[in-house]
Amino acid sequence: MRERQIKKQFYLNEKENYMLKNKCERAGISESTFFRKCITNSNIKEKPDNRFYECLENLRGIATNINQLARNANIDGYVNELQYINLSTEVKKIITNLREKYL
Repeated sequence: MRERQIKKQFYLNEKENYMLKNKCERAGISESTFFRKCITNSNIKEKPDNRFYECLENLRGIATNINQLARNANIDGYVNELQYINLSTEVKKIITNLREKYL
C-alpha cells in the first residue's frame, strides 16, 4: 500500500513551471519531493557537481592509504614520513578546493 494516499492537483503558469523544473533539476529531486520538502521546511540544496564527487573519491582513496600506513606502523613500529607528508598535503589541497567551490 502507498505511504502517501492523498493526491493534490494544482495549476502553474509557464514561468512558475519553468522555475519549478529548474529548481528540481538543480537539486536532483522530483517535483513531489520538492513540495514535501517545502511543506516540512526542509532545506533544499543544489546537487553538487562532478568535481565534488571527484574530490570525495580522492579523499576516500587517501583515507585507505592512511589506514594502510597506520596498519604498517602498528606492525613495524614506525611510520613512513614521506608518505604521510604527501598524503597530508593532498588532503589539504582537496579541502581547500572544496572550500573555494562550496563554501
